[in-house]
This record gives sequence, structure tokens and C-alpha cells, in this order.
Amino acid sequence: MLTFIGIILGYFIALLDTTIVNIALPKTAEYFNRDVSDISWIMNGYNIAFAVLMLTASRIADQFGRKKLFLIGLILFASTSFLCGIASTLDLLILFRVLQGLSAAIIVPVTIPLAIQLFPKEKHGAVLGIWGAIAGVASASGPALGGILTEYFNWQSVYFVNLPIAIVSFIISYLFLQESYDKTASKSMDFAGMLTISAAIFCFTLGLIETSDHGWGSFYVLALFAGSLLSLALFIVVERRSKDPMLPLSLMRISTFNASSAGLFFTSIGTAAGGFLLAFFLMSLRDMSVLEAGMTIIASSLTATVFSVVSGPMSEKIGGRFLASIGLAIITAAVYLFGSLDADSSRFEVVWRLCLLGAGLGISVVPLFGSAVNNIPADKLGIVSGVTNVARTLGMVVGVALLATMLSSNMKNELSTASDKAIQTVQASTLDASMKDGLITSIQSMNNEALEGNAQQKMTLEKVLEQVDQREKEVIDQAPSQTQETKAAFDQNREDIAQLWPSINAEIRSYMAKGFSSTFHLVSFLLIPGIFIALFSDQRRQKVKGETKAVITH
Repeated sequence: MLTFIGIILGYFIALLDTTIVNIALPKTAEYFNRDVSDISWIMNGYNIAFAVLMLTASRIADQFGRKKLFLIGLILFASTSFLCGIASTLDLLILFRVLQGLSAAIIVPVTIPLAIQLFPKEKHGAVLGIWGAIAGVASASGPALGGILTEYFNWQSVYFVNLPIAIVSFIISYLFLQESYDKTASKSMDFAGMLTISAAIFCFTLGLIETSDHGWGSFYVLALFAGSLLSLALFIVVERRSKDPMLPLSLMRISTFNASSAGLFFTSIGTAAGGFLLAFFLMSLRDMSVLEAGMTIIASSLTATVFSVVSGPMSEKIGGRFLASIGLAIITAAVYLFGSLDADSSRFEVVWRLCLLGAGLGISVVPLFGSAVNNIPADKLGIVSGVTNVARTLGMVVGVALLATMLSSNMKNELSTASDKAIQTVQASTLDASMKDGLITSIQSMNNEALEGNAQQKMTLEKVLEQVDQREKEVIDQAPSQTQETKAAFDQNREDIAQLWPSINAEIRSYMAKGFSSTFHLVSFLLIPGIFIALFSDQRRQKVKGETKAVITH
């Protein structure tokens, strides 16, 4: 059990760093005096490196020892975490985050085969359930722990917190963990395969991330996607001709394995809807801070943790296909129900929907991983773990890119209508011409800020009145002899604006809510294929003379 804890601790910190750092980004931007687009590469660099190296690391671990790679990953992760904490420039921090992502890519895929080898086959469902629960705990504790550390210490502490956990994991694993290999794998390195698949994943991931800045139809993004397809095609050619391929293509002919990987891809899109998109909703329409939004979204991770513990053993008994399909159906329903939230929805209305999403994730993710593991040769656990984790990671990146694009499009249409109506209200008011022009400019500015996702920079009544005060000061400076008349006129404008504001603000917030609603509904429809794909993720099970019999579907 102590050995299992050592493995889990390493897995925990690798996943923790996908969420704990995000909440510290505003403080990091302030420290380095850099804008949001630059700071975002602290997150993007980690995610790209994490996705790119995972398959290659899985293969090397299968060949040369999973324990060796796990220990190397822990050393590198602890070292790069320390370097991130002492980075003197943003460029250095981004470089160290990339290296940290590469370290995490070494750690994560070997944890499943290392953990499973510690227990008999009948306990594998429970092991995967705990493994899934730890993933939920890491996701849940990231925003909260990051917020506490940043609030009471500094942004560097979100990196230093990894050090003691990594050291404990290393000591336990070094002393007690047994080495394991893929006994069928040769020691020759498939460099061509590693290079081409890494290039394919790199181009695809970078292309998705860059869609937010360049658009889906830009030459740059299309060139990256074309490069990804070309690299993938070359990878398939290389693997077919290789005597010792890094990814045996025979695995791709196992229907349950393909369906499990695809199912995990869809669950990650649902996770993105419940994380990225809902967080933006809470900050934009519910006026929550980043920390408040993070603490609210924890509800889904905590619920997923509980259901993961139950779904693992249950899938061992009845098979994972129906559990996975039911879980994806619940995820789809939860995302659709997010679309019924509006600006006046209570926190309880948000939380119970998040709990529903968490239940779907807990019910589906562990059986999908279990099906992938149980329906392939035992020696291939390492590379299979790499493939499934890559599928899940790419699902998250694809989800965020799609959601950002759809939300931008929907919000642009809704805010255009809202702005037109608000401007008509202003023009019909008794404000003087200069005040009307200033208020109309503010409304148009809020439209742009909302589209750019700057929730903290949106227009408020206080900011509008500050503009009125500034305008009053300018007028008085130009005509000091008319100070009394000027003050009286501006006081009347303030009163008129205060009366107009509630209807203007409510109109705009209502249309913003419609933009979110349309996006949530559209994403829920995109998740529907995953429900049916999950039905093929495991072997059919039939009752034969009181015993459960598996019927292979591939």
C-alpha cells in the first residue's frame, strides 16, 4: 500500500500543476508587467509539452523500465518546479514550464501500469477507481490551493509546493517499487516514429491554441493542421514498415480500445465546458472573482471523485460499456442544463448542475480507462496508458478551442443586438448630446471587452459616473465662470444615468446569457456521438449458467 501511495503522489502533483498555476496567472502578470497573451503561455507551454511527449515517454518506459522513467520524471519535475519558482523573467518561466510539462508527460502515463502491477486482476477496478478519484482531487484542490498560496504567500509558492510531495514520492518509489517492462518490446529505438508522432501532436495542439488569436481559417493555423496531418500520415507509414514500432498498429484494430480512447476524448470536451466556459460565465455574469469561480467549480471535481471510487469496482463486475455510456449521457445533459442558467441564477442552481457533471465524469472516465486496460495485452499497458492520456489531453485542448470560437461567434451576435437596443434607450433619454455620446461609447467598449474575455474590465455604473466626473472637470476648467450651471447640469445627467442604468445593464446581461446558453446547447449536441461510441468501449457480457461470460467484440 505504501508503494501505491508513492505512485499516486507523483501522479497527483503532475495533474495538480495543470490547474494550480492558472489562478496565479494575474499575480504573475503583475509581477512581470506583461499582458494576458504573454502570460497565457505559462499554461499553453505546459499543455503542449505534456501532450507531445506522452506517447514517446510511454514507449521508452515500456522498453527500458517504467520505474526508471517514473523516478527520472520525478527528479525533473521537482527541479523544474524549483526553477519556475526562482525564474527572474517571464521568458525563463515559460521555458521552465515547458520542461515541467515534459516531466509530467514522463510521470503520468506510467502510473497506471505501475499501480496495476501491485494488485491482482480482480482488484484492478478498485485501483482504477482510486486512480480516477485522485485525478478528481487534484483538479478540485488546484484552484483552491493555488488561490490560498497566492493570497497568503506569493505566486512562486504554487511551484514550490511540488517539492516536498515529489521528494516523498521519489523516496518511497525508489525503495519499494518493483521494475516492470513490456517484455515483448525490443531495445531498439523507433526514432522516426517518435519524431513524426510528436510533430503531429505538436502541430495539432499549437494550431488549436492559436485559433483564439489567428482564427480557424488563417494561413498559419491551417498550415499547422496540414503539418499535423502530414506528420500523422508519415507516422503510419513509418510504423507499418518498422520491425519494432513504438505504437503497434495492431492496437488500432482493437475496437474496444479505439472506442475507449474516443470516449475519453468526449469526456474531456465536457470537462472543458464545465471548467473553462462555466468559469467565464461566473466571472462575466455572476461577477465572481477568479478564486470564487474556482471554489464553485470544485463541486464537479469533488462529485467526480466520489463516483470514481464506486464506478471502478462496479465496472469490473458488470462491464464498463453501459456505465461509460450512461456517464457520457449525464455529462451531455449537464452541459445542456448549463444553458438554462442566466445572470440571476443562484449559486445553488450552478452547483447542482456541476454536481451532475461530476457524477457523469466519475461514472464514465474510470470504466473507459478500465476498458482500455482490460482489453489489450498486459505487456502493452504502458503505451496504451500513453494513448488514452493523450486522447484525454487533446480532448481538453480541442474543447477549449471550440468553446472559445463558438462563444465568440454567439456573443458577437447577441451583444450586437443588445448594444443596438441599449443605444436606442440612451438616444431616447433626456441626457444632453455629449453625455449620450459618452454613454454610447461606453456601451460599445463593454461589448468589445466582453468578447475579449476581460470580465474584470466590464462597464459598471461606477465607471460610467467616473467618466461623467472627468467630463465635468474638463468643462469647468474650460469655463470656470459657469461652474454653478455646469454642476447643476451634470448632477441632472448623473441622476438620469442612474435611472437608465438598470434597464441598460439588464438588457446587455440578458443577451450575454443568451450567448452562453447557445454555446452550452451546441456543445451538448456535439457530445451525443460519445454516448453511442462508449457502448463499444468494452466487451459484451452474457450470463452463462450463473456465471458472467465476456464476448469479445473486436
